[in-house]
Amino acid sequence: MARAKRGRGVGEPTRTVTLRGWFGRSLAALVGFTLVAYLVRGAGPGRVAHVLLQAGSWLPIILALELIQPASDVLALRLILREATHKVPLSSWIRSSAVAYAMMILLPAGRAAGELARATLLAKHVGARSAAAASITLSAAYLATNGLASAAAAGVVASLFGAGSPLALLLAGNAVVMGVSASGLVAVVRNARVGHLVERVRRFLLRTAPPLTSEPIARGEMPFRAMMACVLGRAAQLVQYGVVLAAVGGAVTVRGTFVAQGIHLVGASLGDLLPNQLGVVDGTYRTFAPDLGFAKAPERALGIAFVIHAAQLSLSAFCVVVASFMRPAAPRVRSEAGTSAKSQLPRGAD
Repeated sequence: MARAKRGRGVGEPTRTVTLRGWFGRSLAALVGFTLVAYLVRGAGPGRVAHVLLQAGSWLPIILALELIQPASDVLALRLILREATHKVPLSSWIRSSAVAYAMMILLPAGRAAGELARATLLAKHVGARSAAAASITLSAAYLATNGLASAAAAGVVASLFGAGSPLALLLAGNAVVMGVSASGLVAVVRNARVGHLVERVRRFLLRTAPPLTSEPIARGEMPFRAMMACVLGRAAQLVQYGVVLAAVGGAVTVRGTFVAQGIHLVGASLGDLLPNQLGVVDGTYRTFAPDLGFAKAPERALGIAFVIHAAQLSLSAFCVVVASFMRPAAPRVRSEAGTSAKSQLPRGAD
């Protein structure tokens, strides 16, 4: 009887948290799909389908450009880890990047969830605290770069439609929010308690995971070298939006490409709590269709969002397959007691 009582006491809270998580994610996805259905109905399902069929042949190029996004994250993270980079085997770089990208696309607030997962997978190689600090620093670099991209797009939009145009103001606001958020994350990394905090979160999410060693934290400074790697990702994204504009039948110009990317940046920030920002990014493109020259063809504006969704969801599905079939690599760090971290892990643990 006592054994049964203990089982209920341990299992029920975990089961409740899991059910709440699945319910929240399902509700968020339902909201996103409802918004998409409403937008498609307004633009005309037939016209939207025609645009997507027209853009289908461009998808391989768009996918190739999308692949540069996770690749730039890996490059930035390697620059952040510096001498600790050699401790991480190639299989762990691939697997952690695949898991992080898939979670970023498929989950609400996906960037935070993806970086937490990446830190957890890399922690057994470089230590929990170092992995946490590196992932937070990567997030800071990513946010700072998004802020720069938003500022550049705001300047282009202001030159086209005036500094007081709604899109220019939203982009300027997004640049400020991204900059403040990046600075806040850098401040967090300087806090000596960050490793302990992230380790507690990791142990809460992975209750059966053994404790991991904590190593000295990375330097608490703005990660300029990592930002340069993230700039490569934003530049690839800018080219990607030029390709998508051509795919949906739009006029491809440098300014128009900046406008298309700027609309995405605003929509992605506003819809961060929905998986893949589904519905919000689409609605943002529909709202600012006139700024893209699609005032009389809203289906083409929606087509931009749908093509990007298709590319990201396709790549995330591939990442899930890669992560599922790759075996976890053996850890290389040693615990404070001098024993190998590998010996602390149960077989098959990650």
